[in-house]
Amino acid sequence: MAQEQRLLIDFCGGMDQAIALAYALQATETKVVGVICSDTDAGRGMALAQKVMDWAKPGYEIDVVAGEPRALFGAAPDAQATEGVRLLLEKAQEADGELTLVTLGRLTTLAKAAASEPMLAKHLKRVVVQGGAIRVPGDVTPIAQANMYADPEAAAFVLAAGLPLLLVPRDATQQLALTNEQVQAIISIAKNTGMIRSEEMEHWQPEGSNLRLDAWGAMVAALHPAAIVTQQMKLTVDCTSTLSRGAVLADLRAKPSVGRDTDVCVQIDIEQQSWLQAALEREGEIRP
Repeated sequence: MAQEQRLLIDFCGGMDQAIALAYALQATETKVVGVICSDTDAGRGMALAQKVMDWAKPGYEIDVVAGEPRALFGAAPDAQATEGVRLLLEKAQEADGELTLVTLGRLTTLAKAAASEPMLAKHLKRVVVQGGAIRVPGDVTPIAQANMYADPEAAAFVLAAGLPLLLVPRDATQQLALTNEQVQAIISIAKNTGMIRSEEMEHWQPEGSNLRLDAWGAMVAALHPAAIVTQQMKLTVDCTSTLSRGAVLADLRAKPSVGRDTDVCVQIDIEQQSWLQAALEREGEIRP
């Protein structure tokens, strides 16, 4: 029997992340040991995470706590660590090298945890980070992706912290998309279970960026390494330029010399996406 994989998820709400969380909760030989909600509205993220757990029924208790509510250099920084930082450090020490951390939002909580515990890297098996846009456009600026743009200093610190990092940028997830039928089915389930409120419905129509599965792609990378292709790149995060702040910059020259060596996911097997179709069929929202 394969060893059970222990997973800690840094979550910040949103239906795309709810799909990723549900996927992890129903994965075989995987146990989600905690969910950290690193959102400006932690209560909203924690409520959504709990609704997803109620739907997925993992069969065990999961700690759900608030992460850092503001960027590293945001206004009125908190002097004390949040529950999210404490939970991350606690679960990492308990697992002693067998914990995989998946971050689906900005990296503030992870940066603060790494700053408070210099040996954190030795306690983590893998850190899978959803974020960045290297050879494709960003979703906030022409070259910056939302998770990195939300706290570039935290992203730069994490990149330099020596963690066993795997970056899953938009390059790798751009081919992952929901069909209109799947979007409508997910909206129906989310509405019926209270995952989204009626006033939020307008943000979940089957068009534009709402069809993306970036967070789910990162979860696939964490749970099924054989389903992805990786490449090592030298990366930096721009924290200063007005035009490129928050961008993940790769030295793509034949002999790269600038940046930190980082494993980057460059391709994901889209056949893994059949899980979602099967789940929607089981719920009766889509006919087999």
